[in-house]
Amino acid sequence: EQEPQLPTMSQSLPFMERPAALDGSLAGDVGFDPLGFAKTKDDLLKYREAEIKHGRLAMLAAAGWPISELFDKKLAALVGM
Repeated sequence: EQEPQLPTMSQSLPFMERPAALDGSLAGDVGFDPLGFAKTKDDLLKYREAEIKHGRLAMLAAAGWPISELFDKKLAALVGM
């Protein structure tokens, strides 16, 4: 069975060529790398992992901020502030 041919132009930015490292093997790959950070497949995987980590930290911060506001006085009293 023959693999489908990838477009030569980016699906996300049709006026730009599809970056070489974005070969369609990852979920959601539509050729979006307008600044050309991912020169190799290894770079792409490192950036993908970093983005997942940063997203998880952002979700923890989004949950932690309102919780810290709710318990601010209790926590301050606990540590003598």
